[in-house]
Amino acid sequence: MPVGATFHNVRDTVVAAVDRRFAETVRLSPMSGGKSDQQRPQREIVAVLRTGAEKSNSVDPANPAAWQSKIAAGKAMLYIDRARYPDIIVRKQDAVRAMDRPGQPAFEVSLVDDRNHTRLIIELVHK
Repeated sequence: MPVGATFHNVRDTVVAAVDRRFAETVRLSPMSGGKSDQQRPQREIVAVLRTGAEKSNSVDPANPAAWQSKIAAGKAMLYIDRARYPDIIVRKQDAVRAMDRPGQPAFEVSLVDDRNHTRLIIELVHK
């Protein structure tokens, strides 16, 4: 009984469903030494971009007198479906632009996690 194959089909279906609901158009601009990387073409894809994340810190959440603060990290995360875009290579310092957002905000890649079997996970910082 091919359990692995069934799992992969379910996984790909779930990722595609999430993308249909939450993904947006982003432009990937590969960079090398501060200039466009001629080996990797610029392209627009549809991926999940999460911005405005806040990190909550507290001394003791069980204590009602404990202080809590939220720190806006100025970071964003981009989640690219590996099944849909198996050929994408993203590197640190590449540029990403959110094409569907007002003002088309730009980001720079600060970290790439390519170990996830479902998504290419990219940490971004605002440019």
